[in-house]
Amino acid sequence: MQIAIPRKGANIVAGVLIVALAAYAARQLSLAFKVPLIFDDSYMFYRYAMNMRHGLGMSWNLDGVHTYGETSLLWGIIILLLTYLPLSIPHLLIFGSWVCGAGAVFAMAWAVARNAQSEWMKSTWRVLPIVAIPLAISPIYVANSLTGMETMLAAMLLAVFVGLALRWEGGHVQPQWMSLVAIALFLTRPESALPVLLLPFLLAVFGRGSKRGFAMFAGLFLAGIVLDLLVCRMYFGTPLPLSFYMKSGHAYEGYHRTLHPLSNALEMLANCGLFLAVILMWTRRPDLKLVLSLLVPALVTFAYLCTVTQIMGWKARYYVPYFAFFVVPALLLVDKRVDNSARQEANAWSGNTALALGCAALALVFLFPAVRGPRVIALLEAADMALERRPYVYDPVRVEIAATQPLPKKVWYDNIHGLGDVLFAPLPSGATIAASEVGYLGAADLHGNVIDIAGLNDNQIALHGFNMDALLKRAPDIIWLPHSDYTYQLGVMLTDPGLLAQYDLYAGVADYGVALRKDSPIRPQIDRQMAILWQEFYPGYKMADYKVTAASWSGRKYKPTPEQDRQAKKNGSIVAGQF
Repeated sequence: MQIAIPRKGANIVAGVLIVALAAYAARQLSLAFKVPLIFDDSYMFYRYAMNMRHGLGMSWNLDGVHTYGETSLLWGIIILLLTYLPLSIPHLLIFGSWVCGAGAVFAMAWAVARNAQSEWMKSTWRVLPIVAIPLAISPIYVANSLTGMETMLAAMLLAVFVGLALRWEGGHVQPQWMSLVAIALFLTRPESALPVLLLPFLLAVFGRGSKRGFAMFAGLFLAGIVLDLLVCRMYFGTPLPLSFYMKSGHAYEGYHRTLHPLSNALEMLANCGLFLAVILMWTRRPDLKLVLSLLVPALVTFAYLCTVTQIMGWKARYYVPYFAFFVVPALLLVDKRVDNSARQEANAWSGNTALALGCAALALVFLFPAVRGPRVIALLEAADMALERRPYVYDPVRVEIAATQPLPKKVWYDNIHGLGDVLFAPLPSGATIAASEVGYLGAADLHGNVIDIAGLNDNQIALHGFNMDALLKRAPDIIWLPHSDYTYQLGVMLTDPGLLAQYDLYAGVADYGVALRKDSPIRPQIDRQMAILWQEFYPGYKMADYKVTAASWSGRKYKPTPEQDRQAKKNGSIVAGQF
């Protein structure tokens, strides 16, 4: 089948659609500016950027100790540049990811246009609406373009890499250009090294890509990685981000949250359903090399990601950068259909094969969104828990307080902003707070120290493990107890005799509990701000009634069912004896 489309009419339609899409994107940005940015990790990049501006280098705290807490060094540099714009903290973070999200759409259109055969699809601007419309209605694409994270920078660079790799296969691009983009990708998301190596390798094996050219590309890319590791080892003291050491150790012992790696992978595939349907319906035998060269690296990467602890992996964040691996092959198949010079029918599938592929394509489009039924969810949750290889959680800690009812739960946004803006930021310069949720806390007070007891921004904890004695020696003025998902760490902290001896602990404050150091030199200021926070958060409740007098913990661990997992998230991991 051949399709002839008038170019002038197509240009007019494309122009109108681009204007409409630009207005839609601007509207999404405007709406995002009006609601809180709750992606706490994004605020970490701002703190690192401002410490660099203040002459501390890539450091997390005021001591100037270089800290490899940014898993995306390139995104950190971009946020540093954005801090010079007259935007509030959340707005500049959102703006950065929004720009990269738009850039990723354009890069995908460019990758298709530069490798198209038909005159109609050789224009990036004519291809742009075809790419943008499905992504504009993709919930995970829109959501990830407004998180303030590096996700969309990776998506943009991967789209550029795909375009360059296909151009290289056709003999139009030198391998060193691919190497530069590949190194930038490694500095954005390190796991991208896997598809970055696989794609040109498969193109060299299946297509016209020179094996000598692949060797040059791989050599330059690997040399860039080795150089990065050496420089980071010299600068930070560790060649890899601190998250690598935390996740490869026992930092998430007893962590009580299913992060849904398989479910997120399926959600990503569901959002690629239209492109997958095109691939299934229109792939012909000569197209298999192209299709496999692009789909295999993405699917292999997805399989790897299913083995990774995906903290903050909402909305399939770890998978979204790989949209180009589905969009580009689908639209290049469309390109062949509109190319009057192409001779497709000679290589068509048989009638039965075409029918089967068509049915599979329809199933992808219509059935993927329906995989959220209760039975399917239960099966996916069981699979996710098995993949995460964190089968055991610990009993909650029981604390003794005078109150007979718990403090009301607060919205997550209210907790981090209350602690950051009301309790922590007004304290004198050099005040120290310890917490597991440190993004906004760190951004709210650049003149204070923040001990990340989850270890992602702390050299001592990441490299040597969490130790309560070591934390108490660092004498933080305030401790916001870890998120209730850290069932083991909570047990260790709350039952350490030094905690109640050195701190006044108030159960349930900001959901997890807050401890105030008794002999802190700034204790009067802390008490003043704590009184303001209490009145704002818990009017009508008496603060003294929530002071912990004793804590006990069985230390028993068990393997939860999905239902127990959900119930624990609802109840939390600290239980008052009288409740």
